[in-house]
Amino acid sequence: MTDTMTHYSNTLTNLPTKLYSAAFPAQGESPSSQDLMILVSTIAVLWAAIFSVLHRYLHPYAMRQQWLKDAMGREYDRVGLSMCQALRVKWTRQRYIEIMLNDWPKMQGIYLQHFIGGALCLPAVLGYTDSWAANLACLGVLSEMGWEMSDMADIVITRSTAIDGKERVPDTLVMIMSIHHSMTLTLGLPLVMKYRFLRTLHLLTFNLQWAAALAISANEYCKTLDLKNQKQLWTFRIVNGICFGIMAWMRGIYWLYLCFQLHLRLFEDEEYTMMCVGMAIYILITGFNVLLCIYPFGKKMLKFGPRSKKKELGLVALDEGEVLEDTTKEGFVRPSPSVNSLMERGDTDN
Repeated sequence: MTDTMTHYSNTLTNLPTKLYSAAFPAQGESPSSQDLMILVSTIAVLWAAIFSVLHRYLHPYAMRQQWLKDAMGREYDRVGLSMCQALRVKWTRQRYIEIMLNDWPKMQGIYLQHFIGGALCLPAVLGYTDSWAANLACLGVLSEMGWEMSDMADIVITRSTAIDGKERVPDTLVMIMSIHHSMTLTLGLPLVMKYRFLRTLHLLTFNLQWAAALAISANEYCKTLDLKNQKQLWTFRIVNGICFGIMAWMRGIYWLYLCFQLHLRLFEDEEYTMMCVGMAIYILITGFNVLLCIYPFGKKMLKFGPRSKKKELGLVALDEGEVLEDTTKEGFVRPSPSVNSLMERGDTDN
């Protein structure tokens, strides 16, 4: 018993040194897969703790904010109902608002996590070739891997223990998140072990994480915009257009180029197993990028663009008998649509 306790005590004492050595190996050294998995597991626990703290302190705040409830209601009227239909869930408008408010702290954590992971890649992306820059970029890969492990654990726990777990996390969403997490969870570790100094890996990690961070944070902001106000509508158009450009490049054109470069390197190095697994995953991720990252922003550009069919004399009618508020005119009166009309027309955007 004493020897066992001593062993565990020494293990815990040496853990910080072991984690540092795995994240920042000395020149010419390569950490083992076991050491990297210990590091990833530690990062997973760390992200789980951060998300738990965010939920504890932001959830009560979110539930008290009427502006946030209104924003979630507008989001339901814009895209929420169609999203529910795609996920094959029967959420009412009120139920949608409840679930989105509950998940709001998590969404803030997700784009924070992606910003941090992408920032770790910045030195390597900016051209620094020293070992510390490569190590930071690989830490960005391992950070994403750790978060995805904690997220999959959260999905399993929610569906298994919560009374409404399978309603909040439906089967379709599980499939989507499994595709999203498949790349890093399968290829992250072998790529870090063999290609720590490969610039393509650093660029790929940066692109995926910062594209997601920018899009999620911008979308969270756009939820708060009332499109019945002309200034806010134009803000929505500009932000949405920028996000479409970022996604089309970082998750579209440049994504395909980097995947080709990585596969070419794997082929040259005769890493055929990694290459074949990667090809299957890249096809899935490309579909994810097009359908869930690029297409939604493009669709909103057409739906809310200046050339929308509902444009008339500088004012836009967003519902029958409803006109867009023109803040430049004094004495302008805008009739408000009824809640029932919005719920009856779930695809109405306001």
